[in-house]
Amino acid sequence: MVEKIFLSCEERVFQRSHHTGFEVFKAIIFDYNGILVNDLKIHEEAYWRAGKDLGFPLTRETVRKYLSYSPEQKRKLYYGEISDEIWEQICRLRARYYFNLAKKGDVLFPDVETVLMSLSARYVLALISNTRRDYFDRVFPRKLASLLRETLFVDEIGKPKPSPGPLLKMMERLGIGRDECCYIGDSVLDVQMAKRVGIKVFSVTTGDSSKEELQAAGADWVVDNLSDLKEKLEAVE
Repeated sequence: MVEKIFLSCEERVFQRSHHTGFEVFKAIIFDYNGILVNDLKIHEEAYWRAGKDLGFPLTRETVRKYLSYSPEQKRKLYYGEISDEIWEQICRLRARYYFNLAKKGDVLFPDVETVLMSLSARYVLALISNTRRDYFDRVFPRKLASLLRETLFVDEIGKPKPSPGPLLKMMERLGIGRDECCYIGDSVLDVQMAKRVGIKVFSVTTGDSSKEELQAAGADWVVDNLSDLKEKLEAVE
């Protein structure tokens, strides 16, 4: 009798998921700031300078504490109860400072291009961010943006992270279920959103939260950079 040498696709999927404890993902959904672009300090500086120019007693520590929140949430947390006119002035100043600082250097993390090119050959890639789309369009390279099948930004959603809404909307767009995707983020808000939806969440310590904070929040993996994450994903394939 000829021995069975080749495994069917279904058998390989079963062995991989059974061995690792993870389903075989079809899609990887990324956060943006602190994951793909190293611009959190630029955002911090831009918010602080904008507030200083208009006389607000905003500290860098306060800016840093709420940096992962949406712009509308930061409006009140940073500047209190202000008029729409003042907020528009702040937004204009912040944008000017941000883009002037961002153009002085490459804000991409060094391994982003390699990791995205590699993962895009095996997974559907997508992105959800608490930042505005125009900040992405003006900074992120078009070549790499083309690798993302779907993107969703704070000005296109109802409630921002950690609400499960953005992630559920992205899953609907991609046509995938909870067991078919994972989320990659750098903050506790990212972990909270993914946990509320019920999907695996892998955290990277290149952004807003510490390893200890991410572990305490319930991240399934915590790694130092995207290259380490890619290696872990390859190990369970």
